[in-house]
Amino acid sequence: MERATLRGVPARLLPTLLAWAIVVPVGGCGEVTTDLLPPIARLDAATDATASAPITPRPPVLCGDRPCACDDGVDNDDDGLIDGFDSECTGPYDDDEASFATGQLSSDTAACQDCFWDGNNQSDDDGCQVHLDCLSGNNPAEGSVGDCGGCGVSQDCINLCLSRTPNGCDCFGCCAVTTGDGAQVQVRLTEQCSVKDLRNPELCPPCVQHPTCRNDCGTCELCPGRKRKDLPAICRGKPSDPEPQNRCDEGQPTCSESQPCGSEFYCQLGCCLFVPQ
Repeated sequence: MERATLRGVPARLLPTLLAWAIVVPVGGCGEVTTDLLPPIARLDAATDATASAPITPRPPVLCGDRPCACDDGVDNDDDGLIDGFDSECTGPYDDDEASFATGQLSSDTAACQDCFWDGNNQSDDDGCQVHLDCLSGNNPAEGSVGDCGGCGVSQDCINLCLSRTPNGCDCFGCCAVTTGDGAQVQVRLTEQCSVKDLRNPELCPPCVQHPTCRNDCGTCELCPGRKRKDLPAICRGKPSDPEPQNRCDEGQPTCSESQPCGSEFYCQLGCCLFVPQ
């Protein structure tokens, strides 16, 4: 997204930080102040290469009694990419590194989609629920979206889901994925979809991202299917760099296989994203 920010905080994380704000009394005059130190501290602690204290790694998310496939530090599908750097990993709760399938139930019903990135199929914990027709690019049939709450997105959904949404995707699993030939297709990540099937509309349905709950793919951001070598020359720090360097939203830490994010964050496509507990 690469937007300007307020005091170093990424614009798309501001709603989440404000949701954590604590209003406390000051002195005896009844004045109040908003304490944002807890969430800002969490953001700063995600990763800081210049920090003197070592980063405390986050324990892996468990699927049953073992780490989930996309959070175990292993290249499970032998494609040379590990965990959050594998385009087919949708987050730490994903237990299938070989496709966009998560190994988890994806929605309460076949017609409704909640926040795709929170590791569960419930809408009552994130305020997110839209009808799949809303992501098809066609106007949904009248009366067809009622059980899913229509096509609108609540502020609660934006607050809780957007900070977990990877570069190039919206809150509901519609992602702009770069193909092997450099083209970009916008598809919904279904249980049947994988990188090799991106051109198959039956397995990877085309979609239109929700306009108010999405994380755009910035010029120098890693996004699904886009690797560092695919970034334009403008992303090189200096001409002698062996390859372009990825960036994240301003104020959002970058991460790598050797530079983790730390507690409560997940390294997804080179950027630190909040991990829901």
